[in-house]
Amino acid sequence: MKTKALIALATFVALIPSGVSVVVARQEPQPQEDLRKQIGTIIVTPGNGPNLAVADFIARSAGLEAATGTFNQVLWADLDFAAVSGLVGKSLYPKTLVPDPASLKFDDWSADPVKADYVAFGNLQSTGGAISADTYLFDVKTKQQLIASRHTGDPRRIAHEFADEVVKLLTGRDGIATSKLAYVAGDSIKLMDYDGFNQRGFASDGPIVRFPQFSPDGRYLAYVSYKTGVPNIVVRSAEGGLIGGTSFNSTTTSPTISSSGQLAFSSAIGGDGSMEIYVSNLDGSHSRRLTRTAKGINISPRWNPQTGREIAFISDRAGTPQVYVMDSSGANQRPLIARGGQADSPSWSPDGRYVAFTYGGAGSFQVFVADVASGQLIQLTSQGRNESPTWSPDSRHVSFQSNRSGRWEVWQAHIDGTGQRQLTRGGGRSPTWAK
Repeated sequence: MKTKALIALATFVALIPSGVSVVVARQEPQPQEDLRKQIGTIIVTPGNGPNLAVADFIARSAGLEAATGTFNQVLWADLDFAAVSGLVGKSLYPKTLVPDPASLKFDDWSADPVKADYVAFGNLQSTGGAISADTYLFDVKTKQQLIASRHTGDPRRIAHEFADEVVKLLTGRDGIATSKLAYVAGDSIKLMDYDGFNQRGFASDGPIVRFPQFSPDGRYLAYVSYKTGVPNIVVRSAEGGLIGGTSFNSTTTSPTISSSGQLAFSSAIGGDGSMEIYVSNLDGSHSRRLTRTAKGINISPRWNPQTGREIAFISDRAGTPQVYVMDSSGANQRPLIARGGQADSPSWSPDGRYVAFTYGGAGSFQVFVADVASGQLIQLTSQGRNESPTWSPDSRHVSFQSNRSGRWEVWQAHIDGTGQRQLTRGGGRSPTWAK
């Protein structure tokens, strides 16, 4: 009963940060002000960063009005959610169209009321049925051309590509507009673009599939399948090819893949009434047990994606499920976050600095973020029940499942909890995010 209850919750879990150093178990939550101030510098709000103007792109071929409209809408939404600059409202822009650099009048964009630091613009054209976009980014004050590129393909895709190009130029870090999520939809696993569009099937092998987890590089996806009647792990390539998995006669669940390609999971194969953490090769071969707790529950292992040398997990060895961490050898097992209540479904940020997890009790579970170095926590959600957080590849955004709309759907938010938006509308759970 104990095991079933914990598995049903989702997958407890894990965290801890980068480096070898480590782990602070806090019995009392620390003031949130310092962490909120720190996180406030990660998400740029209007007036607190550079101002970016994004002029509507112009159709230079007949019949591209709809495609150009889609491109403009997607580009604006991408740069708005990226939150790496303040977007200047389009109602303030000059009336003159800017399809190419020759049309750009810097004084119009640097003066009131626009006062932009950067301006993005360009045009779309069609050649032999293929749609291309000529894209530009200029520094308005120095009049320097920063980006001049061409993207060809679907309007949504090329808008995502240009948005990522702008983010890379402004921050030096990869954007997330071309990233993807996998999630559970009914009894299948689906993929979708990071903004909820382009939803498509990935796996439906078995009457039930659960708990998908991308590898850190997005090349592999592991999940739990009930195809044989006993839950076991399946590992596939991102293209869907079967890599391998486990084939035990006991419940085996909550897979996770390390940056070096090792698989970790929890299983009851020991036959002693406990759920324990194991590691194996990516194809499920050569499994090795890491935890040993009499009649205990150890579940939801998560590798530290930054170092690959630590595994966080959920354990009820001290009473209620809490977040623990151990070396990848199984040594040095210790609590990471212990504050009473119930912890569940944790997720380590790709940069190793933060751990998002579900925390609560009595039916009120919410998503929290913990700074691993300081032990400080902030609460990201408050509406409905919110679980199973996963990080964007740039460690600046979080996706999770929420029932606030009346059923479980996949949602998304900035690391500070702002900008929350619904991605799925036909049901969605257990998101996992990758490049």
